[in-house]
Amino acid sequence: MSRKNYRHWLARLPPCTDEGSATAEFAVVLPSVIAIAGLVLALGRVVAVSMDCSSAASAAARELVVTGDRSAAQHMASAVMEADVAVAIRQSEQLVHIRVTCPVLPGPMNLTPAQVVGESTAIMQ
Repeated sequence: MSRKNYRHWLARLPPCTDEGSATAEFAVVLPSVIAIAGLVLALGRVVAVSMDCSSAASAAARELVVTGDRSAAQHMASAVMEADVAVAIRQSEQLVHIRVTCPVLPGPMNLTPAQVVGESTAIMQ
């Protein structure tokens, strides 16, 4: 195709009026992507703390069954979480119910819970 024909072919196309639209779309979409990424990271943190809190409750129940000492069970839950946690121990005839409340760092706009709870039940021997 010669240069003359190419110019003639280009002249038939409609004028391009969307210059800069990619920048505008990027400016609109970027804050949404950042907000969603922050929320996903915050929810991931809540899930991780929740799993650790359940592990702390299980470890405290195991410690209480083995030693029979409530303070050792509370210390074990704090050691597993590596934080100050609230431990509630309820004991019936053969069962021990442990409830560990663990703090969570607040997420963006306080959409995540401030604390999560892990529970465990063990049978006394």
